[in-house]
Amino acid sequence: MSSNRMETLIDEVQAAFDRQPIDIEDGLETDEADVLQLRKSCRLLAGAETLLEQGFYTLVVEASFVAIERVIEFKLLEGGVNARDLPGTHPGVYTEAARRGILSQHVAGNLQDLWRSHRAKTYYQDGLATNERAKKVFALASETHDFVVNQSSKRHECRCE
Repeated sequence: MSSNRMETLIDEVQAAFDRQPIDIEDGLETDEADVLQLRKSCRLLAGAETLLEQGFYTLVVEASFVAIERVIEFKLLEGGVNARDLPGTHPGVYTEAARRGILSQHVAGNLQDLWRSHRAKTYYQDGLATNERAKKVFALASETHDFVVNQSSKRHECRCE
């Protein structure tokens, strides 16, 4: 691949994102910002489950942590937080979830620790993803998703099976 080819592809990607979206991924159709984050969490969990079965443990760890953050963002948005005011950092999502009573301070603190210690290590390859680690993080993400969704009046919008 040449630098010219990369530049062409960058332009094509930019143009694709600039166009009005068509052929949208199933399950993500909504005009509500909170519901969109919920459904992204559902899709991330579905994808993580598929990837877990195929042995892509690093991706499962990544998708599981992102699924947790998306479902918390769903609840923050549902609770009246403006999309522009969502926390801009991964740990900040957990802090805000505790501040607003979505998660206990203890759980939010532990999620922050897990994210900082293990997600980052897996991402940067200081730590390696394993089947056990991927299964445990996926189980945590699934439980967190269910816990947060069950606090919502919009739980019917969840697309998890």
